[in-house]
This record gives sequence, structure tokens and C-alpha cells, in this order.
Amino acid sequence: MSGPRVCVLVEAGSDAGRNPLLRPLGAALSARGGSLTSFDATAPWEPSDLPEADVHLIKGGDPAVLCAAGAVADAGGACLNALPATLRAIDKIRTLALLERAGLPVPPTTVAADAGAVADLLRTSGRPRFVKPLRGRLGRGAGALHPGEHPAGGGPWLVQDVVDGPGFDYKVCGVGDRAAVLRVHVEPGCLDVPRVPVPDPDPALVRLGLRTAEACGLTCWGIDVVTCAHGPVIVDVNTFPGFRGVPDAAGWVADAALAIASRGHAP
Repeated sequence: MSGPRVCVLVEAGSDAGRNPLLRPLGAALSARGGSLTSFDATAPWEPSDLPEADVHLIKGGDPAVLCAAGAVADAGGACLNALPATLRAIDKIRTLALLERAGLPVPPTTVAADAGAVADLLRTSGRPRFVKPLRGRLGRGAGALHPGEHPAGGGPWLVQDVVDGPGFDYKVCGVGDRAAVLRVHVEPGCLDVPRVPVPDPDPALVRLGLRTAEACGLTCWGIDVVTCAHGPVIVDVNTFPGFRGVPDAAGWVADAALAIASRGHAP
């Protein structure tokens, strides 16, 4: 009898650098009696092409990946993270509202429908603001703008107070209650910036990540944190981070996927 089958729904499947977790995850699942396949939802496909599996991992927020996950969920399949939690966390405004209600630190944020509205907010405030697309991903189109400037591209946009930090961010990521903290100099739109593991992280950062995951209903999770004079501030939430620089992550994800496969549904 074959073991549990896990399928990862990915984007840009032909680009090995985009999905470095797959190889160690396959090995971790094999060592635990399971198997791994991947499905590139950004390549042409039909609903009947989706592989059968005991659990599908939603790895990526591309609309095609989310469509594939929706087809899986509609057929009664289990997903990690659960599809409703994934869709909720991808919506930046819903996530900000969840975190605010949970008493977690986030930057003051205004939604602007278009570039003109952003320009009006910048002019009114008279100071730089951090602007990012409401539906943006991977840091694309995000950055600080000054009065008199306009964002490139279409809206809507999030206009946030600039969080003055030490010149680097912390990435806190985990699976369930297992967590790792990395220090990183963030460059918007760049995936491969160096990540330096923090061997004895501040427990407050770990608790911040765990509380965020709980508030958002995520099993696999990641947050970007900037520390400032008033303490840490959550500037982004990731539904399924790449876990670059976290060698134990493959085992963590394998354990979570097999637990869901054994139950037949997501938590």
C-alpha cells in the first residue's frame, strides 16, 4: 500500500530557484513514508490535469495557483494552508484588520484607489510614505515616495507610515509552533537577498510570529518585521514562505502535510 501523497501547487515550476524547498521536502516526505509531486499551475492546464493527492500545498499566490487550489478544495481535497486562510492572508487589508483586532503592531495604513489619490495623500501629509500595491507580491512596486511623486502602475494602493528601522528587517517564519528568525536587508522585488539565521532570537519576535499565524489561521507562515524605537512592527505576512536559510523547514512542512493527510482535512 502506498504512503501519503503530497502535491505542491507552484508557480514558475521550471525555475528551480523559485522553489528551493521542493527537493529537501521530497526527501523529508520519502523518509517519512510519503511521496511528493509538484504541479505548475502557471503552465497551461485543465482541471482534469490536477494530480490526485492526499493533501495539496498552496505554494505561491499567483492567481493560477489559487485557481488550482480552489478546484482542489471544491472537490473536497485538503490544502495546506487551508484555502480560506490563504485567501484571507493574501488580502493585505483583511490581514491588517485581523492583526489590529488581535492587538498586534502594524503601521497606520490608508487605502488609495489610484495614483492620484496617493499623490493627494503624500501632498497632504507633507512627508514620505511607504506605498505598495494592494495586490502586490514579492515586493514589486513597493517603496517610499515623497510629496510630488506618483506610484507607477494601477491601483489600488496601500499608503503607510514609514517605519524607521536599523537598516535591516527580520523574517520570522515557521510551521505550527516551530519557528526560525532570520535577519535580512530587504530589496523590493529581489528574492535572493542574503538571509542570516539568528541563533538565539528575541522570544518576543517568535511570539509575534506565532500570534500572527494564529490570528490569520495559518499553519505555514511568515512575517516581515521592522524594529524601531517603539518596538517591532509587522510590515508583511506570507502565507507560505520559501524558508530560504531554514534547513529544518522541509521536515516541519513534511510533518504538517502528513498530519493533514492522516486527518483528511486541513486544520
